[in-house]
Amino acid sequence: MLELFLLQIYNIEVAIMIKKQSIKKLTVTRLLQVFIVSILIIVSVTLLNYRSFFQFVVENKVKSVSEIIKAGLTAHMQAGVMDKRAYFLNEIASVHDIESIEVVRGDNVIKQYGESSLPGKKLNGTLRAFLQKKEIYINWEDTKNSVEALVPYIASSSGDFNCLQCHNAEDGTVLGAVNIKMDISLYQSFVLRNSYIIVAILFLLALISIFNMFNVIDRYIYKPLLKIIDEGEAAYLLHKEINSEKYETKELQEVVRNVNKFNKTVLEKEDQLKDKNKQLSLLNEEIESTLKETMLTIGEIEEIRGGDTSMHTRRVAAISTVIAQDYGLDDEKVKLIEIASPLHDIGKIGIADAILNKPARLTLDEYTTMKSHSLLGYDILKNSKRQILKTAAIIAYEHHEKYDGTGYPRGLKGEEISIFARIVSIVDVLDALLSKRVYKKRWSVEEIINLLKKERGKQFDPELVDVVIKNIDKYVEIIKRLSD
Repeated sequence: MLELFLLQIYNIEVAIMIKKQSIKKLTVTRLLQVFIVSILIIVSVTLLNYRSFFQFVVENKVKSVSEIIKAGLTAHMQAGVMDKRAYFLNEIASVHDIESIEVVRGDNVIKQYGESSLPGKKLNGTLRAFLQKKEIYINWEDTKNSVEALVPYIASSSGDFNCLQCHNAEDGTVLGAVNIKMDISLYQSFVLRNSYIIVAILFLLALISIFNMFNVIDRYIYKPLLKIIDEGEAAYLLHKEINSEKYETKELQEVVRNVNKFNKTVLEKEDQLKDKNKQLSLLNEEIESTLKETMLTIGEIEEIRGGDTSMHTRRVAAISTVIAQDYGLDDEKVKLIEIASPLHDIGKIGIADAILNKPARLTLDEYTTMKSHSLLGYDILKNSKRQILKTAAIIAYEHHEKYDGTGYPRGLKGEEISIFARIVSIVDVLDALLSKRVYKKRWSVEEIINLLKKERGKQFDPELVDVVIKNIDKYVEIIKRLSD
């Protein structure tokens, strides 16, 4: 029983440790957290880099186109064919991704040549402010898949194109600007497509890593732990150690050593506990045996005082125990009646010898005094807090009560009388009738059965009467064995 109990505790503790949090679940949760954060960071950085690259490409294209336009316009001017510049600009605009090209004249050019005859934006306060900055201005309209750039032309006498040959201006003067509008949908599609590919690759790597981690956990953690649990249980039952060398990792080998150490400690404590339990069992047996003998001896004192050495007390205890078993009382109650029943007549020690040992018939007053032994016995034992003596007090008090309520000292009836007292009551009479005395002969079994049937439901409990009649031969044998 102890081994099973300890084994159940061991299994429960291990089961709780396993069920508390799955290693796989914990690993997946933590890995997903790491991968999601990593993916978000990588995607964000990638998108930012792609956008920067995309903007760089667009800006370079805008600059290249603007330089081509600048060179073309300068060439047209030097060749004296400025009236053909519209054709030139339209041809440039037909280039892939270019939606429109407009030339904006600055204040200096307008002053020298007047407003441009070409359709497009005219110089206003906003454009003038942008031109004064002498920087390329780009307006990104991502939702419209387009970008609009304003590229200023600054007069310079250096380089292949000497602007001062045609323009009355100083170096650094803003002559005007080219307003270029581009379609960036292809660039955006390229960025998005590559971003999707990167995200897909990252998720694939995450799945591969998780799958690989599962394999690692199954091979090196989960399955070995389950095996250690099974082997730990077997090692405990067989009193053997688990071989730690067959496990691949140092951590699991350490777990196995700890399990072996735990099992060894438990087995040592179990052996110590067995020894202590054995000693305690022997001590309990000794105490119980001593208690039984003490109670019997106290009961026999009353017998000796009354001049009776017929072992009546021992027979009452023995037969009461057997009847209690046959009646169906549990083991605890059977033990109680076995130990407590010898004191059923303990109250007689308070009855005067003249009445107790009177050879003649008692007078009415003397009989009344004799009946008081029930109350005297109860008074002697009632203040004890021990269950055995409490039971003895009840037996002493009620064993002369009758089932029909005509008994004494309180006239209790039926189930009001304790089952212990009801059993001792019928046993007391049964022993008296089956025992031989100098003043009477032993009754026959038939005579006793007839009496029991007659007093069934009157003096005695009907169910107890049925039990006694059914097993009468067994009780007769006990009385014969314990008689002088």
